[in-house]
Amino acid sequence: MNALASYLVEDHINTLLAESAANRQAQLARRSDRTNPFASVTKAVRSLLAAPADKPLTLPTLTDYPYRS
Repeated sequence: MNALASYLVEDHINTLLAESAANRQAQLARRSDRTNPFASVTKAVRSLLAAPADKPLTLPTLTDYPYRS
């Protein structure tokens, strides 16, 4: 009976180890699939800086503004 119990425990441990390795591989795959955060930030900053040049800045007229000097 003791040999059978040790075989079952060893099989259960091997199953847990395989599941843990699969989870680590999946986590590494998700991490490598993400885009470079620096590149996305750079792209966002460039688009924000390029926007005013594309469209002229329009300011509201200050007619009837109470504090106009």
